[in-house]
Amino acid sequence: MCEIKRKLAVLLLGLSDFVNTANAALNDLGNGLVNDDTLNITWMKDANLVKTSCDSNNALWQAFDPSALPALEQSGNTKAQICSGNASLNWFEAKAWIAVLNAQSYLGHNDWRQPRTTQPDLTCESTIASSNNGGYNCRGSELGHLFNATVPSGLENPNQAGTGTGLDGSIGTIGSACVGSVPHCFTQTGPFDNTQAFAYWSGTEYAPDTVSAWLFLTYNGDQSRGNKVTSRISVWPVRSGQSAVAPVTAQPIPTLSVWGLGIMSLLLAFVAQRKTR
Repeated sequence: MCEIKRKLAVLLLGLSDFVNTANAALNDLGNGLVNDDTLNITWMKDANLVKTSCDSNNALWQAFDPSALPALEQSGNTKAQICSGNASLNWFEAKAWIAVLNAQSYLGHNDWRQPRTTQPDLTCESTIASSNNGGYNCRGSELGHLFNATVPSGLENPNQAGTGTGLDGSIGTIGSACVGSVPHCFTQTGPFDNTQAFAYWSGTEYAPDTVSAWLFLTYNGDQSRGNKVTSRISVWPVRSGQSAVAPVTAQPIPTLSVWGLGIMSLLLAFVAQRKTR
């Protein structure tokens, strides 16, 4: 009897783990936020809020003042030029933008940040030797996981290890195409709006040379680095933790599987032994 109970518990635990893994997903909360319950982080649904804000001249944009940064940290672009240039920012301007979000508790939170890049990232399948664990199919970073992980945990985009010069002129590659005639790899965007098919900053500095910071090229799936002052790309705010409880979605009842047959057999054996007593 004890052995039957033990086996039943093991099977139920395994089934529970399977269900939890299967349910890991990006959850659109309907309030401008998207939960990633695999990494326990929350993304902003608008993947280019800087452009949205400058086009509407809202309170966030009015509070953003890149000219207040030290001269050596400025990109050289005015606010008007940043807005007309699809709101691309250098790394220091991206930090200043995040500070505005936190000062105004945007969407009810004051702990927004730039995405993090794990160092070293041993998940990369195709590593560029000089990039200190950069490369393709990386899933250890928050942007890499979002871009590469399989649906529904991530967006499951393709990668293209092309040829060319990286943003900083020394590492990284920018492929001329992703798959066939598709001009970029960011083809699966999930619940997000205004996704940018070039690159996003990471908040993690490039440790061997802090003149640069990590970034993720959505153009071709390359985890690379860029000069913090001269590289001008997009910023996608994120925060740690779940911002709200995701709505419960009704799941279809699964067909009877090997797990179900195993559990049913044990239950029947348990009931039969009880009846013979």
